[in-house]
Amino acid sequence: MERRSRLGPEREAEIFAAVERLVREHGYEKVTMQQIAAEARTSTATLYRRWDGKPRLVVEAIRHRRPAPLEAVDTGSLRGDLLAGVRAVVDSTPEDHELMSGLANAARSDEELDRAQREVLAEPMRRAVDAVLDRAAARGEIASDAPAREFVPELLFASTVVHRIHTGSFPDEAYLVRFIDVVLLPALGVRKP
Repeated sequence: MERRSRLGPEREAEIFAAVERLVREHGYEKVTMQQIAAEARTSTATLYRRWDGKPRLVVEAIRHRRPAPLEAVDTGSLRGDLLAGVRAVVDSTPEDHELMSGLANAARSDEELDRAQREVLAEPMRRAVDAVLDRAAARGEIASDAPAREFVPELLFASTVVHRIHTGSFPDEAYLVRFIDVVLLPALGVRKP
């Protein structure tokens, strides 16, 4: 059950900006709720009442500025939707990628952060991918029961994370377009564009 807060959208955005500044500067593990409260000029009680703790507050702050790349995307084709999602990822700054990598690393030893990331970041992304694939199936671009459907969210995530591990850099748009054309679309049964 989500708690209601009397914080308006503008005030919430100010708190989220303070959270993001602190996490970028100090790293997730070193930031405390007291620091966040001081930076945001609010009380820790207000923060806990609204977000229950640091993990959910930090993850919601990240999501506030960066919605899932495929949310609200409908270009009329599966390839177009996937390319629009790729452009959102490519438009992210290296600092954004570092922030997300830092949170993923911290979540390995913080169960609450791991749960918050899955609920606030991963699940909306999965729902957005499902919506894109449902529309593609409705248009006849893919079979509604295409076996690869269940793997698409993980493949999209892996295309950025694993590339960084192997090359030391985040993929550019040309790489991600090739990934869509050579891996994702054929796996879903779509012929070469």
